[in-house]
Amino acid sequence: MTVPQLRPFRFILVGIGPHAKRTFVKHFQDLKAEGRGEIVVAVDITANQVALEQYAIKHLPDTELVFVPHFRDVMPTIVQERLNEVVRRLEIDCVIVSTDPECHKPYGLWAVGLDLHVIMDKPISTRRNACNDPTQAAGIANDYEQLLDAYHELQKRKRTMFLINSHRRYHPGFLGTRDFISNIRDKTSCPVTSLISTHCDGQWRLPDEIVDQHYHPFRYGYGKVSHSGYHFLDTGYKFFEAGWTPQKRPDEVEVVATFVLPNDYMSSLSHEEHARALGGDAYNSFAKYGPGELRMRMEDMGEIDAMLQITFKKHGNVLGIAQLNLLHTGFSRRDWIDQGPTPDLYKGCGRVKHEAHEVRSGPFQTIVIDSRQANDKHDRSKPSTAELGSDNHFEVQTWRNCGILGEKEPLKTYTVNELDNRYNTKAQGIYMENIKRGILWEALEFLEGRTTVDDLTSNLPDHSVPANLMSATYMSHLRRTRGLNPVTHIDISYSSGTARATMREDDLIVSPYSPLQHSAPLTPPDDRDLPEYSHCHDAAKVSVDGPRWDAYLVAQQTSPLT
Repeated sequence: MTVPQLRPFRFILVGIGPHAKRTFVKHFQDLKAEGRGEIVVAVDITANQVALEQYAIKHLPDTELVFVPHFRDVMPTIVQERLNEVVRRLEIDCVIVSTDPECHKPYGLWAVGLDLHVIMDKPISTRRNACNDPTQAAGIANDYEQLLDAYHELQKRKRTMFLINSHRRYHPGFLGTRDFISNIRDKTSCPVTSLISTHCDGQWRLPDEIVDQHYHPFRYGYGKVSHSGYHFLDTGYKFFEAGWTPQKRPDEVEVVATFVLPNDYMSSLSHEEHARALGGDAYNSFAKYGPGELRMRMEDMGEIDAMLQITFKKHGNVLGIAQLNLLHTGFSRRDWIDQGPTPDLYKGCGRVKHEAHEVRSGPFQTIVIDSRQANDKHDRSKPSTAELGSDNHFEVQTWRNCGILGEKEPLKTYTVNELDNRYNTKAQGIYMENIKRGILWEALEFLEGRTTVDDLTSNLPDHSVPANLMSATYMSHLRRTRGLNPVTHIDISYSSGTARATMREDDLIVSPYSPLQHSAPLTPPDDRDLPEYSHCHDAAKVSVDGPRWDAYLVAQQTSPLT
């Protein structure tokens, strides 16, 4: 039943970062003009107050700004009281959580506790030091469970949405792919038997930037899997799910992960080789850290690249296998050193998207998705056509056993525009940026009473599998680095057709940490290891009699090999 709308629905935006500016702030300009929805409050941390007050003058002129201290895991009482007052006074309908993912859980629990609707960016959660601490790796799945339990409790008294902004669920190319998979399932009873997915964004962050960056960081012990990686855990799950039936669906998943950490990356392209590629004098005058200090600072950082092997099983038999290649390292357009006084390490590192998927359903069908950009700065690129290398290149090929299926041709090719006509998304401009508004349209349709909870594309209960896959990925990495079997298991059950995932407890037991299991060995600091430049760009040397030497001696004394 459609709800009579006396005013635009009122949203509170938590987090005014680069992503929110490119998507939520932009799209709400249209929604406000249409009288459907508006951002009436925006929340960010106190450290960003001056810059965001200037930004808001032009982009959020009618929005109340609230600034709070930074926190993780638990929302401070003073913050909760301040936000509660704002919600009551301005009659907020929905909270958009677009913060650092370490803060997603406390904001989500707070919003559900106030009976509010929620839109939350992916990933649902991540944990600081997920690469290094098994408690934090397992905590990613635990965070999801806490949010899900709170959401289910709320549904006993009020029907609400808790949408996860995994925007490929709204993309016509991926919607079409799922339809092609389901068509083969219905005709042949064959599920998806294999998947290879690769995403590489070509972001070339220089070593100093890897160390220092705070947005989409590595320094906090997580990386690519927590950046864009969740999209492909989720997309892979939805591809496989489209081919499942009650008789052919998994009861178990195995995950094996291999990470490339910053020190691994520096073994492939060293400090000196960066200088050679970018111009030695210019690079060395810009660099803050020398090779030794880089190695030390990068020691416990998160993953730059990851490769995952995922196996779906039923009663011990393999139903389907997947390989996910989640990469920052690859073709880039960056050929400069200095990013200027306000560096953009989100989109401004020569970023060019290359994405490809091959989805196979037995002997009956192979679907190939290919999307490749040639330019990082879209104002200098080809027009936004569907051509290879342009901003909107996206092609879906279906290779089908036409003899068995009774079809005329084995190969059909679809452009994104052709699939767009099928799903009526009406996107203009850079396609993927506009797809990101799909979740707002669905949210408003739900608020307006035009759709039900059961029809939501990306509601929280349907993210159990990808959330646990993400947690298991970090756990597999930890088990590998500590000399244990890297296979991590997830058990799957079903309720009303929705998959519910649980990491197996035996895999959460990880042996004690040893310094020798770092990605780079601890070696005695000598002149070659000392930083050439301090954090403040001066050339002060660090004494070998200092803390690094003491740490080295302690490590040698505790090493089981000495």
